[in-house]
Amino acid sequence: MAADETQKTNPDKLPKLILPISIGTCVVGVLGLFFIGYKTLTSTEPVQDDIQTIMEKAKSKADNDKTLDAEKTEEQQLKPSKSQFDFSKHTYYTFPLPFITNLASGKGMLTLEIAIATYGDAMDSEEIIEMLNTSNPKLRSVINFKLSEQKLTDVNTVKKRQKLSKELLEQVKLVVRSLDGDPLAITDLHLIKFVLSGTN
Repeated sequence: MAADETQKTNPDKLPKLILPISIGTCVVGVLGLFFIGYKTLTSTEPVQDDIQTIMEKAKSKADNDKTLDAEKTEEQQLKPSKSQFDFSKHTYYTFPLPFITNLASGKGMLTLEIAIATYGDAMDSEEIIEMLNTSNPKLRSVINFKLSEQKLTDVNTVKKRQKLSKELLEQVKLVVRSLDGDPLAITDLHLIKFVLSGTN
């Protein structure tokens, strides 16, 4: 009979302990979450810099940027440009119309077709060719005046024609120099057609 009484009292104690333990566990969990939230949400903000500090930081950043820019420009000057990788080569400018002039002696006519040779990389050559193209009337005038000074005896041999070619080259270089171009880029002047007519 005594054993029956102890079995009746033990089952009553067990449900009474479960309730306080579960309530205690919930309270501890809620308090833990509250503590974690409080710590994360109420962390101290960094102290704001005063105006003087902000100005000093901005000035030092600007100085650093200037130094970096100066280093970049030095690197760019040391690096070869794109055109330096182009191989230098001859480029030719031919006048679209031939030169036709009377000889100074009064007898005969001279008909010439001329090509001007430039030497350099692609960008420099394009620049010179463009300059020759835009100054075509001035070049034609200078060449025509030089050709009109020639007599039959000035152009009747190969050596004399080579001399005329060199003189015309100097005239072209003078025009290029007057246009602020580089006369050294002009290397040769070729007489690709040379016809004397009416000299008999």
